[in-house]
Amino acid sequence: MKAKTLLAIAVITFATVAAADDQGVAWDQLNEEQRRVLSSFSDSWDQLTPERQARLSMGADRWSAMTPKQRSAAQNRFKHWRDLTPDRRKQIRKRYEQYRGMSPAQQKRIRENYRRYQRMPIERRQMLRDRYRNLTPDQRKRLRDRVGDKPRPATRG
Repeated sequence: MKAKTLLAIAVITFATVAAADDQGVAWDQLNEEQRRVLSSFSDSWDQLTPERQARLSMGADRWSAMTPKQRSAAQNRFKHWRDLTPDRRKQIRKRYEQYRGMSPAQQKRIRENYRRYQRMPIERRQMLRDRYRNLTPDQRKRLRDRVGDKPRPATRG
């Protein structure tokens, strides 16, 4: 895949969502750097929805502000995303929407739990994944409900 195409797709995927007015963003309103990053869209820009134009223009700004290392990481994340099945992507989008609907305190708890999980030795993480996979769907639901209702104690360390 051409680097520009990959770049444009990465911009779409990782761009922040922006509110667009009814007019959208005209190609001529983009600065030179945005037009360079989004050059693969130049012929079809007018056919894009105003919301997508706004997301792409903001994403181009973010891309331009990234270091080469950050760009490489973004390309790797996009490759991983692209390799997921459509059902898995749909599931991830659904969970993200659920997360966005949570209170800031609930979001913070989830982030802290994720960080705690990432700091665990890989063997411990694998053991937890295996244990979870061996639960029945009903047991999984009860566990999620039970954990979701309880405030988590502060961790030692």
